[in-house]
Amino acid sequence: MKIYLKQIYMVGNFKYLALFALFLSCFSCQNRERKVQLANELITENLSVLLDNLDYFNISNDSLTVGVYQYVGEIKSDQKIVIEKFQNKFNLNDEKIFNEYIKIEKIPKKIGNYSLFLDTDNTFQKRNNIVKVSFVNFIISRNNQYASVEVIKSLGNGTKFEIYYFKQIDGKWVFDSKELIGLG
Repeated sequence: MKIYLKQIYMVGNFKYLALFALFLSCFSCQNRERKVQLANELITENLSVLLDNLDYFNISNDSLTVGVYQYVGEIKSDQKIVIEKFQNKFNLNDEKIFNEYIKIEKIPKKIGNYSLFLDTDNTFQKRNNIVKVSFVNFIISRNNQYASVEVIKSLGNGTKFEIYYFKQIDGKWVFDSKELIGLG
């Protein structure tokens, strides 16, 4: 009889453990979805900021078109320096690249003098009048108050790598500063 009662208590403990694990996985999924939503908001609300200084690529004074790659990606070789700069900028620690699936759904057709299109095919095609833009190494702080994204702008053989920093103020992402980390 004593063995039977111990088995019942063990089964009861496993039920609590299973419920706790289910709760944690649901919370984790909600947190991930919230961060994906925040990433999309940051990029769409600040697209004109993220696409600044495109004149750097316009050496022939022709009209430029901008192709924005549809997915936010990763560049492993840049991650360490991007994380370090982010943590130093906002006095944070233990932050990491947010490497979940982030898809940009919609962008305006024009910003300033530049026509835009959403690039769904990331195969490299060298064209003289299309600036390719990719967003990589997105970081959002654990408290969802600070974020950064590395922006890669390229045309032909020229490439510019910049990190853009943002703060969330009153529920909106506000541009804080940017830092050039490389030219190619």
